[in-house]
Amino acid sequence: MELNAIEIVDRLITAFSAKNAADLAKKIDSTSAIISAWKKRNTIPYKEVYETSRTTGYSMDWILTGQGMKQTDKIQVIPEDNDYCHISQYSIEASAGQGALVEAENIDQHLAFKESWLRKSGINPANLIAIYARGDSMEPTIFSGDSLVIDKTKDTVTSDGGVYVINYDGELFVKRVQKQLDGLVAITSDNKNYQPMTIPIEGLTKLKIIGRVVWSGHPMI
Repeated sequence: MELNAIEIVDRLITAFSAKNAADLAKKIDSTSAIISAWKKRNTIPYKEVYETSRTTGYSMDWILTGQGMKQTDKIQVIPEDNDYCHISQYSIEASAGQGALVEAENIDQHLAFKESWLRKSGINPANLIAIYARGDSMEPTIFSGDSLVIDKTKDTVTSDGGVYVINYDGELFVKRVQKQLDGLVAITSDNKNYQPMTIPIEGLTKLKIIGRVVWSGHPMI
């Protein structure tokens, strides 16, 4: 299913009961110029959609596609008496290879984690979302089909680097990302068959950090 950024912006406006795109920009701590760029380039603002769903109670599926029930509580992290919490995993794919456009938006499953373990690791489970990896460029660290748990609040790359899900020029990737001393951003793969790349300063406007990967895993059968 092909997503339409113009329609998604309209549904974000509805979710916030905003007057227009400028009013929406204020509510999501963005700018009118950024929203205009989404619409012009058909860039899907997944992070803002997720946060809008958590804030307003509107379904992430509905915001993205216009289909299904408008409001739902499925996006919430569900605590359980046995110290487990459930993290929603969406059928969204981040390419670990040559790049793939995000196309799917439904909740596939919920991943269960010990909430005490997450918090001991400095992770707030309310900030987590799970998607899938696709491609082989991050092997042997991440395999195609792996679940990726992302901390969406860790959206700033430092000189220490780490594994992040990024949106670059409208495509979603999972890569090692590191800020260099000269201000450039290095993008590398764990699979040595893939060449590293450096994003120049003029290309940084095309780069958006979705979040840092804090856990990855795959079925063993």
